[in-house]
Amino acid sequence: MDIALVVNLNSRRGSQRFADFAQQALPASRVVATRTLEDVTRFVDGLGRLGVPRVLLSGGGDGTAIGLLDALRAGCHDFPTLGIVKLGTGNAWAASTNAPSPRKALQTIARAVEQGHSHTALPTSDFYLLEVEGRLTPFAGSGWDAEVLHDYKLQRAALPEQLKPFAEGAPGYFASLFTRTVPRNLFSRSRPRVRLINLGAEALTFDPHGKVVAVPNSGPGTVLYDGPYGVAGAGTSSELGFGFKALHFARTMPGRMHARVYAAGTAEATRRLPQLWQGAHPLPHSHDFLLTHCRMEFDREVPVEIGGDAIGLRKSVEYRVAPQVVRLVEWERLGQQVN
Repeated sequence: MDIALVVNLNSRRGSQRFADFAQQALPASRVVATRTLEDVTRFVDGLGRLGVPRVLLSGGGDGTAIGLLDALRAGCHDFPTLGIVKLGTGNAWAASTNAPSPRKALQTIARAVEQGHSHTALPTSDFYLLEVEGRLTPFAGSGWDAEVLHDYKLQRAALPEQLKPFAEGAPGYFASLFTRTVPRNLFSRSRPRVRLINLGAEALTFDPHGKVVAVPNSGPGTVLYDGPYGVAGAGTSSELGFGFKALHFARTMPGRMHARVYAAGTAEATRRLPQLWQGAHPLPHSHDFLLTHCRMEFDREVPVEIGGDAIGLRKSVEYRVAPQVVRLVEWERLGQQVN
């Protein structure tokens, strides 16, 4: 089985030690340790000479996988089968494929190689992607999710080096949420507003039982929502990191994204946080649609994140389901297959 593994040394759990372990676990594979986007670009550029691997393992977070796919697309390469090895912080995309611990993931692939499995025998699922500002991503958005990511990074950067490990992952995320994001929004004098405009195929939504239903007269140019919001985003992945299943309808229909505006005020949103976290439906003040292409226009500049990476302030964001589809390794099924 032709395998390559890219280890992002800047990811939360990425290290040269893990890269060395990977080379031992998969001695016939190509293991590349990267620190910068330029390192990723050089790796992809080299595929013109070495050939695109049948299986590409992305060792990092959501941003690492997105960076690899963007570089492959820019180089006009076909996407190989992609396996997410969760070395990142939120690990949203990894959670969507039931990824195990990083070492177990490599050991599972190694057993598949030992048992003579070809890349075509790996259990996979087709995953659609969004295109946002020229980047491929499984999710993007503005509002609380982008604010918390920004606050999380600020909080961690402000800590002494010896304390940073205690502010990583879910504990740091929740600390940022309740000490920075929630208080700031509770005492804000005005709430941001958003217009969600459909630019693609007729919009679909959901009845109280979660059944897909059509939105009448909802073709291109239709304003699907206009009002205040707390979270406004879209994705093809139900997970946004740390187990947060905000886009719970994302895998409902191939070729459609789950676009969501959650409009409850800060106090109610905080009270309903467990329901939000688990993707409960129906949820008061939640406006959910299955779309192919849309634009969100804001009444002010707001923070925006793409795949868990903050990209700065925007007054408008356009989301489109990309034509590219990636095959993702389904880790739980693979583990059952090789054990």
